[in-house]
Amino acid sequence: MQVELVGCIVKRGQGDTCLKMAAKKGVNGGTVIRGEGTVQGRVLNKLGLDKVRKEIAVFISDGSTAQTAMMHIADTMGMTRKNKGICFRLPLAGAMGLVKQQAADQSEQIDPSDSQGFDQQWNQGKNEGINTKEQDNMFQAIVVIVKEGQSEIVMEAAQTAGAQGGTVIQAHGAGGYETKKVFNMEIEPEKDMVLIISSRDQTKAITTEINKVLGLDKPNSGILFVADLSETIGVI
Repeated sequence: MQVELVGCIVKRGQGDTCLKMAAKKGVNGGTVIRGEGTVQGRVLNKLGLDKVRKEIAVFISDGSTAQTAMMHIADTMGMTRKNKGICFRLPLAGAMGLVKQQAADQSEQIDPSDSQGFDQQWNQGKNEGINTKEQDNMFQAIVVIVKEGQSEIVMEAAQTAGAQGGTVIQAHGAGGYETKKVFNMEIEPEKDMVLIISSRDQTKAITTEINKVLGLDKPNSGILFVADLSETIGVI
């Protein structure tokens, strides 16, 4: 059984709606993360309207259920039209703690004591991969984690290289050399996490430009990673 993560980037207030629609297709639970979207346009930039409030609804399920739920959300919310949101599926090597909804009063949960069953799920999730048809039109997720306030630098660099926009999530670092103590209290630095959905042929240019501006090869300058997506809907 292939396991996939589905992310739906929508307007603020629509995240719960996405999860309710996913539940109707067999998904049991999910998480809504608040973020901030970016919009291109010189006039909007000057007026300070280039940022819009967003939510990312995230859930994990088996590949078939994930695809069905994602298509239902995209169709219902009209994501084939411009600025109606973005949905993507990200293949995972495995997952723990998943509950597959079978009916209103029944569910099936992976038994954590069944190591053979879990190992099988983990390995199959990794080996099944993405079929050729999906690879032909593949998009990728670019994730950049930087110090608070640097998300605008990331987005400017990405848009210079052809990115249409992105979503910024506020977070904080934990552990390691970044944590400081003040009056015996650990102070963890605030972070910006930037998510950009890019076509495969643009990814290299975008990541190269971001690295050029931030100098990610230097210590404590940020982290960037790229993940293949099984499918995307709503990407311009």
